[in-house]
Amino acid sequence: MTQNKEKLKRYYFLTTFAVIAFIIMSIAVGFVIEEHNNFEKTLRTNKQNLMDSKKQTLKGIVDSVAQQVRLTISESENDLKERINERLNLAYSAAEATYEESGTVKEAMNDVKAALSGMVWGKNYIFIFDMNGYVISSPLQKHLEGRNILESPNKAPKKAMTEALAKLKNADTAEFTTSWMNTGGAQTSVKQIKLRKFAPLNWVIGYGEYCDDFTLEVQGKIITQLESIKLPEDGYIFMSDYNGTSLTKPARNKFMLNVQDSNGKYIVQDMIKLAKNGGGFYEYVMPPFPGMKPEKKLSYVTGINGWNWYIGTGIYLTDFENEYAKRMQAEKQDSVKELGVVLLLLSAVLALAGLITFVMSNRMEKLIDRHNQEIKRKNEELRSLNISLESKVAEKTAELTALNASLELRVKDEVEKNREQEHIMFQQGRLAAMGEMLSNIAHQWRQPLNNIGLYIQDIQDAQDAGELSKEYLDKSVLTCLNIIQHMSATIDNFRDFFKPDKERVLFDVNDCVNQSLTLLRAGIENSRIEIRTELESCGKVAGVPGEYSQVLVNIITNAKDALIEHNVKNPCITIRSWSENHIAAVSIENNGLGIPDNISEKIFEPYFTTKEEGKGTGIGLYFSKIIIEKNMGGKITFKNIQNGVVFIVSLPEADENPSYL
Repeated sequence: MTQNKEKLKRYYFLTTFAVIAFIIMSIAVGFVIEEHNNFEKTLRTNKQNLMDSKKQTLKGIVDSVAQQVRLTISESENDLKERINERLNLAYSAAEATYEESGTVKEAMNDVKAALSGMVWGKNYIFIFDMNGYVISSPLQKHLEGRNILESPNKAPKKAMTEALAKLKNADTAEFTTSWMNTGGAQTSVKQIKLRKFAPLNWVIGYGEYCDDFTLEVQGKIITQLESIKLPEDGYIFMSDYNGTSLTKPARNKFMLNVQDSNGKYIVQDMIKLAKNGGGFYEYVMPPFPGMKPEKKLSYVTGINGWNWYIGTGIYLTDFENEYAKRMQAEKQDSVKELGVVLLLLSAVLALAGLITFVMSNRMEKLIDRHNQEIKRKNEELRSLNISLESKVAEKTAELTALNASLELRVKDEVEKNREQEHIMFQQGRLAAMGEMLSNIAHQWRQPLNNIGLYIQDIQDAQDAGELSKEYLDKSVLTCLNIIQHMSATIDNFRDFFKPDKERVLFDVNDCVNQSLTLLRAGIENSRIEIRTELESCGKVAGVPGEYSQVLVNIITNAKDALIEHNVKNPCITIRSWSENHIAAVSIENNGLGIPDNISEKIFEPYFTTKEEGKGTGIGLYFSKIIIEKNMGGKITFKNIQNGVVFIVSLPEADENPSYL
C-alpha cells in the first residue's frame, strides 16, 4: 500500500511537472516566434513609413518653393507695367512743371527736352517725338534725334508706333510690346513701351523697358532667395534650366546636361524629363562635386515651365539608412531585453511549478482540493476587483477627456485673443510712427516750398525789371527741379519705410541709420536738438530693413520727446555704430535725465508709457524688443549714464551668402 502511494506520488509529480513544463515551453516558443514575426513586420513597416515621410517632406518643400516662383512669374508682368507707368508719370509731371515755368513755346520746347533728357535708368530712358513721328529727344541714341520713327526699316516698331500714334489722336495714352533696337544698336529685343500725349506742345512722351532684362532681374532675385534657404541635415534647394545649366550652388553656371553617376545615368537629363512631365522622385549616385558626398541620393523635382526651369531638393539615402539603422538597433535592444525578462519569468514560473507540484504530490487530493477552492475564491475576488477598477478607469477617462476638450478650447480662445491683441498693438505702433513721419515730412517740405516760392518771385521780379535772361531762367528752373526731386525722394523714403515687406535680406545698419535720420532730421532740428553721428563700418546683418529702421525711429523719437519734455539745456542726440566680435551695434544716446530705477524694468512692457495721455501708445519699445530679439536674433538694452540714457541695438553679423535667410 505504501509502495503504491509512493508510486502514485511519483507518477503524479512527474506527470504534472511534465505537463506544466510542456505548456510553459510551448508558450515560450510561441511567444518568441510571435515576437520575432512582429519585430520583422515592424521593421518593414517603420522603414516604409519613414521613407514615405521623408518623401512627403521633400515634395512639400519643392512644391511650396515652385508655387512661390510661379506666383512671382505671374506677378512680374504687372510689376513691369507699374514701373513703366510710374516713371512715365514722373516724366510727364516734370514736363508740365517745366512748361508752366517757361516763357515762349520755343523756350518751353528746349526746357522740357533738357529736363527729360536726364531721366535715364540703366539703359532705359525717357524719349520724346512729335505726333508725326519725328524723334525730338533720345538720350542714349542721339543718332535717332531728328529722324522719323515711322520711316524705320524695322517693320515691327514701325507698325506698333503707327498704331500708337493713331490711337493718341483720340486718347491720352497708348501702350504696346514690340521688338526694339538695343541702345548699342547691334540687335533688337522685345520691349514694353507706354506713350503719353503732352498736349501743350503736341508731343508724345514715352518710356519702355526690355522684357528680357526685367525677366533676368526677377530671376536673379529668385535665385538669390533660393540659395539662401537652409534645409535640415545640410539640405539645399537646387535649380537648373531645361538646357542643363545649373542656376544655383554648388554647381552654379556649370553645364550639367551630360553629367553621369557611377551607374551611367544622365542625372540632369532624367530630371528634366521628370520636370516636364509634372515632377517626381529620382534616385541616383551623387557625383563627386566639391563639398558633396558621392553617395546614393533621392531627390524630388518639379518644373517651372514658364521659364523652362526645374527645382528640386533631396536627401542622402546613406543618411536615411544610418538613421533608420540607429532606430532599429535601439528597438532591437529593447526587444531583446523584453524577451530576456519574459524568459526569466517563464523560468521562474517553471521552477515554482516544480516546487508546487512537489508539495502538492505530498498532500495529494486534500491539499489540491483546498488549493483549488482558494484559487477559486481568489479568482472571484480578482474578477470583482477588475470590474470595479474598469468602472473607475472608464469614469476617470471620461472626466479627463472632457477636461482636455475644455482646456483645448480655452487655450485656442486665449491664443486667438493674444494674436488679435498683438496685431492691433502692432497696427497702433505703425500708425503712431506714420503720424510722426508725416510730421517730419511736413517740416522737411516747408523750407523747399519756401525756396521754390522765392525763386518764382525772383523770376517775376527779374521779368518786370527786364533782367530775365535765358541763362538765369535755366539756372532757376534747374534749381527748382532739383528741389522738387529732393522732395520726391522724401516721399520715396517714407514709402519704403512703411512698405509691408517681410523678406529677410542682408543690409547695412548704417544705411538704416541714415534713412531713419533722413525722415526724422527736420522734426528734430526744428525742436532745436543737435544730432551727432559717429558711424563706423560694420558687417552686414540679416533681417527686414524696414522693421530695423522702425526700431531706430522709435528710440530716436523717444529721445527727442524726453529732451523736449524735460526742457534740457543744449539738447543733443548722439548715434554711434561699431562692429565687435562679429556683432554690429548701434547706440542712441541723449543727454536727458535718464530712466528712473522704479520704472526701468517696465519700459519694454506693452502699453507702459511715461508720456502724457494722448502723446504715447506705450507699445513702441515693446515691439522694438520683439523685432530685434525674436525676429532677428539680436539684443536691445539700455543703461543710464551721466545726465542721460543710451540704448544699444546689437545684431549678429551674417555671412555674405547666408543659407538661413
